[in-house]
Amino acid sequence: MWTAGLEANPLTSQIPGERDHLGRLKVDAHLRAHDAVFAAGDVAAARAEEGRLTMQSCQHATPMGKTAGHNAAADLLGVPLIDFTPAPYVTDVDLGAAGAVYTRGWDRLVALHGAEGKWVKRWIMDKIHPPVDDAGTILTHAGMVTTPIPF
Repeated sequence: MWTAGLEANPLTSQIPGERDHLGRLKVDAHLRAHDAVFAAGDVAAARAEEGRLTMQSCQHATPMGKTAGHNAAADLLGVPLIDFTPAPYVTDVDLGAAGAVYTRGWDRLVALHGAEGKWVKRWIMDKIHPPVDDAGTILTHAGMVTTPIPF
């Protein structure tokens, strides 16, 4: 495997404000980057927990997008904003026929592996990718800012 690193989209250069070492906009608890600009996903450096910023991953990007979208609308309507509060950090790497490795925490302590890890990976993927043809399910998922992972 070879990687060249991650960085924020150059579009962020048009927004004033402080950035992290990846070029992501530093945001407040409401994901506000500047005045009426809210940022989420790969372009935002948000607090994940004490001393940790969010990762550039779907685990953080999806709830960040929901929070930023809510707050942008709330800001326009003059109603209270919500804080971004991510679920505890986990990873689950699919290893093909070998199963998967599921870890918990920033130190990535292995919790499950092999077939059990693969089952969790499938469960997570099912939860973060709701069906696109079921309006009720889509709206239910839209209202869930984070997906609690019970493993």
